[in-house]
Amino acid sequence: MTHHITATREDGTVFEVSYGYGARQRRLLGCLHCDWEEQITYGGARHKGLDHLAQAHGAVGSPTMTADPRARRQVLWAMTVCFLISVVILWWAMSQT
Repeated sequence: MTHHITATREDGTVFEVSYGYGARQRRLLGCLHCDWEEQITYGGARHKGLDHLAQAHGAVGSPTMTADPRARRQVLWAMTVCFLISVVILWWAMSQT
């Protein structure tokens, strides 16, 4: 799982749903506090995760969605590689004139 959706109950307890890709590249939501898990086909992960936290655990306060540091590093690495490739292509194109 690469993202975490959290919400807080009135007593201060924080509940969390993880979101990411499971086996066979299916997008999954999974609660860390109960056995709830749901496969989603497109969009709405945050909404479905927060709905579960509110209905099953009574957690409605301070909703957040964060990414794992590993996921952020992968995105940063991919963006850096793409930028470097575009710089090389641009440099090559400029040197041809």
